[in-house]
Amino acid sequence: MKATLLCLVLVVLSVTCTASEIPKVMRFNKPPQTPQALYVIELMEMVYKELGIEMRLEEFNHKSSLIAANAGNLDGQLGRVASIEDDYPNLRRVDYPLFQFTLQLFTLCSDCALNNLKSLTIRSGYPVASTYLNKHGADAYIINVKSVVAQLNLVMQRQVEGALLLDFHLKPHLRNINEDNLQIKDLEVVESFHFVHKRHATLLPLIKKKLSEFEQKGVIDMLKAKYQI
Repeated sequence: MKATLLCLVLVVLSVTCTASEIPKVMRFNKPPQTPQALYVIELMEMVYKELGIEMRLEEFNHKSSLIAANAGNLDGQLGRVASIEDDYPNLRRVDYPLFQFTLQLFTLCSDCALNNLKSLTIRSGYPVASTYLNKHGADAYIINVKSVVAQLNLVMQRQVEGALLLDFHLKPHLRNINEDNLQIKDLEVVESFHFVHKRHATLLPLIKKKLSEFEQKGVIDMLKAKYQI
């Protein structure tokens, strides 16, 4: 009888401890309003609601949001590439890819190769481009800018030889570009993941489980169709 009561107490304590580890609110920076971002926002709001957690989005500089999340001033990142783990060790990845995108090279020459370019522009706050350049040993002079428009202007004005962009960032601007020598080359297909600060590591399997359930129920396909991902 005593042994049974002891086991019951331990189970209750275990459940209580687990519940206390689940936060009531998770705070993330509000990302730029792209279809991909809107898809991730709606999906993760659904996931956290299922877990009894309110997801809040706050206005925050996109470039510094990684630093803030790593420091614990934000509770994580809605969607980022896996390679950020190297520079932001306090962030933990949910092992479930939310969506894929393509890193592209934008140039005004028909036969340009990345390693032959002497100057490139990349967008601040999106480490995927710098990670790719480092991985492939590119030694071009790099100019960091804050927007896709600034990147494209630098190329169109021939102040740099090329730009590295995410396909869904570039696509809305293509209709405004009239250039015979325009070349867009796919460099790499990249997956985006949800990250939480390490203090919320107990949420990782719970979030992954909910995402898998949503996949099986067709919720993720429905949201991707809604936002044309």
